Amino acid sequence: MKVCIIGAGMGGLAASIALQQDGHEAVVYERVSDLRPVGAAISVWCNGVKVLAKLGLLKEVERVSGQMDRMSYRKWDSGEVYCDFSLLPLYEEVKQRAYPIARAELQKMLLDANAPAPIHLQKRAVSYSTSEDGVIVSFEDGRTETADFVVIADGTHSKLRNQVTKTEIQRDYVGYVNWNGPIEMKEFEGLISKDNWTQFVGEGKRVSFMPMSATHYYFFFDVPLPLSSAPKRPEEYRSTLAKHFGHWHPAVQRLIERLDPSKVARVEIHDTKTLPTLVDLESGRALLIGDAAHATCPDLGQGGCQAFEDAFVLQQLFREHRISPASSTKPDVETLHAVLRDFQDQRGERTAELVLRARKRSGVTHQLGDPQETLDWYEELKTEDGTGIMRGMIKTVLGAPAQL
Repeated sequence: MKVCIIGAGMGGLAASIALQQDGHEAVVYERVSDLRPVGAAISVWCNGVKVLAKLGLLKEVERVSGQMDRMSYRKWDSGEVYCDFSLLPLYEEVKQRAYPIARAELQKMLLDANAPAPIHLQKRAVSYSTSEDGVIVSFEDGRTETADFVVIADGTHSKLRNQVTKTEIQRDYVGYVNWNGPIEMKEFEGLISKDNWTQFVGEGKRVSFMPMSATHYYFFFDVPLPLSSAPKRPEEYRSTLAKHFGHWHPAVQRLIERLDPSKVARVEIHDTKTLPTLVDLESGRALLIGDAAHATCPDLGQGGCQAFEDAFVLQQLFREHRISPASSTKPDVETLHAVLRDFQDQRGERTAELVLRARKRSGVTHQLGDPQETLDWYEELKTEDGTGIMRGMIKTVLGAPAQL
């Protein structure tokens, strides 16, 4: 079966690889002219890593990722350790480690695994329609592409999402700005442990050091701010961060002094409310995955992981409904409808719940709601031994598709 995939991000590439594993023809279309990763790194938690393992990428992930054995929270100014605990019980419980990884490395391994399937750049999809025996995707340049099925993975700014949902979907500003980038570990010897995801928290703000490779941390700063109020020019990043964090711990001061503004991404964090549907039963041949389906704030680290789960579930549903590339006949409408209904059942509730949990977590961490909730959280961290935090992580990971 020929599948047209709109978007060459993590979800689109994972879907292409998964479908190719079973012999389907996957063709990817991407609106940009150059495939560049957005942001420095991503934390791929255990459920996402399990999908990458199914795609045959585990050894490569292990080779280039950071070693994250512990997690800690520290007070914003003094560096007092609120809590510091091993993540190994989590990994043992779910039978898989988590791996923070540079986005460039992850993108490269996905692109390599996707070859030789074609990726067509500068192809902005604007609509799709159905014909007697397929789906026709129309592009901004006036050209069209015919396929048996279309996977819409064109991100948080999706052009095709409204056609699937039959309603106008708006992105919602969560309430904080994130600056992230890479920094060499050697700059923080004696201040930050190389295998520890260290977070300084206070004043509704957060600074994080996460080991993304053997030599670099993935850092980020979070500041609750009105939309569009933070300077957008890289040459202003250092002074902006100094304004918000100038009185914080010496490790934070060193980070501000030594980061490279040209390698820093500034992101105003948005998500989307629960979509009425992820699938187009009217056409019977289209569905949404990844940020196009369930854009989330990064506070649970599940954005990329859920895109990977989407791709895996689609592969499994094609198998369960016996959609085989070896078949001489194409799947009938009833079979495709069954795939779409099952995808909605398996992915709709799961992703909606995680988006809401991430939004709630974001509100507490960044003091976006009741300020007392955030102050209470700081106090709770002082008595945390890791059990409560890992309980939530385990719940998230074990909620993944059963086949993982």
